[in-house]
Amino acid sequence: MLLPRLLTAVIGIPVILIAIKFGGIPYLVLVTGIILFALNEYFFLLKYGKYNAHPVPAYVMSVMLLSSIYISGAKLIPAMDGFSTSVVFSAGLILFFLFEIITGNPRGSMGRIGVSVFGVFAVCWTLSHLLLIRDMRPKGEYYTYYLFFLIWIVDTAAYGFGMKLGRHRLAEKISPKKSIEGAIGGFLTGIIVSILLRQIFGLYEFTVSEIAIVGLIITALAYLSDLAESLIKRDVGLKDSDVLLPGHGGILDRFDSFLLTAPLFYYYLMIFRK
Repeated sequence: MLLPRLLTAVIGIPVILIAIKFGGIPYLVLVTGIILFALNEYFFLLKYGKYNAHPVPAYVMSVMLLSSIYISGAKLIPAMDGFSTSVVFSAGLILFFLFEIITGNPRGSMGRIGVSVFGVFAVCWTLSHLLLIRDMRPKGEYYTYYLFFLIWIVDTAAYGFGMKLGRHRLAEKISPKKSIEGAIGGFLTGIIVSILLRQIFGLYEFTVSEIAIVGLIITALAYLSDLAESLIKRDVGLKDSDVLLPGHGGILDRFDSFLLTAPLFYYYLMIFRK
């Protein structure tokens, strides 16, 4: 199991790092691809679990949402800053209700709209904050590197600690392989790595104690994000969202830790480091 994980990382990590370095369109294409693949896997989980949903309007709303967020973050149209996203949310709701009215089947309509809109928010809206972090000036590139490296290293460390020392299950009914020992190892790693990344990327606007706390909170939210996705998979009776990435499952499995960490980190930066 370790070899496929390593091979996937060897190929995938350089692609992500190069896209972060260039930013702009290359990074937009990367994040858009991640989100659309993850959204596709989300609707696959719904279908497998016998949940009725509307993928088509969800994809349309997601593309519109990504476009508006990119325009706002990159300041391409200053007059539309923040306004375009509000328009998309309103238009998206109209689109879903129109889709239901056209199909002419009111039975279960609220359930279909609910799980579909939830997918847009839980996958597209959350992961789109990766675009906003990268577009922050002047250190968006380094903030993005920080978040990715922190989550990657913590995930690997927690996996290693869990494999070697794991005895007590953390949330057995939701994620049977996660252990308390692995979580503790992940938290300690998160603090140490966060401090080291401050030095590597020159994030001296953070004090050492502040960056240690930020790393701890991001690690905790990464665990919560992972468990949140596992909750959906257990509900429908699947172990992985897909088998696209050998040793990792699907795109949603690989990027589930960013679902809550990306928004929180972005808003923290906006409030305390803008």
